[in-house]
Amino acid sequence: MKNKLTVIGTLTTLAVFTALGWGDDISNNIQTVLALNQDKPLNALAQDLGALLGGGSFRSGKVLGFPLGLDVGGNIVIQGVQKDDLVLRDDASTAKNAFGQVELGLPMKLNAILRIGKAMGGNLLGGGISYGILKPSLPGLPALSISALYNQLKNEDLEAKTYSGNAVLSIDFPLLDPYLGAGYDYTKATPTDHAFQGLPASVDRNQEGKSGGYRLEGGVNLHLIPFTYINLGAGIANGEEQYHAGVGIRI
Repeated sequence: MKNKLTVIGTLTTLAVFTALGWGDDISNNIQTVLALNQDKPLNALAQDLGALLGGGSFRSGKVLGFPLGLDVGGNIVIQGVQKDDLVLRDDASTAKNAFGQVELGLPMKLNAILRIGKAMGGNLLGGGISYGILKPSLPGLPALSISALYNQLKNEDLEAKTYSGNAVLSIDFPLLDPYLGAGYDYTKATPTDHAFQGLPASVDRNQEGKSGGYRLEGGVNLHLIPFTYINLGAGIANGEEQYHAGVGIRI
């Protein structure tokens, strides 16, 4: 009965996370920035969005087993915004997203990953694959995996596509698993036709932002109830602070 309640509670939390809206921070200021006809603010926007969309990639270096391995969780990422990012900086000094993630164990030490959620007034959808380099059979030994992810964000005024590569090292203990992760994101951010509506003809309609950046994160997973976890992490992305929290079930 306890396990059933845990599953129900976790799935409810996941539903709440994915339904959250965080304000339309992009649409509030995108036209003002486009009117400048400058690459720098859009490149900074792309870098911040890349860190945000690629965030939440770290939790465990241990891949799931096959054929019954399953991980279902909800996540929140808070990313500091750079001063050059005039689009997001207009509203606040941080950007946020909320997403659900499902991982499924595959043969040959592989995991399939699917993401869906909300960010910056738009819809987030992504996925990828991870590979286990080290998969220990005993507690206290290190686990190491690498992953490749693709995430896209579609807002009324902007579309962003992020390609990420990650590596995470963790150690399993009975109640607490620490981890360290490093990742790199490349992002292309393209304003939609809607973003240019009402702007004068002198504004370049081909503007877009492109940028790459790194992420580093350390954190812990708490296993207070069997087959569940609470994930708490903090780190840095593109020179700005990044925080990650999650909850889920893992079997």
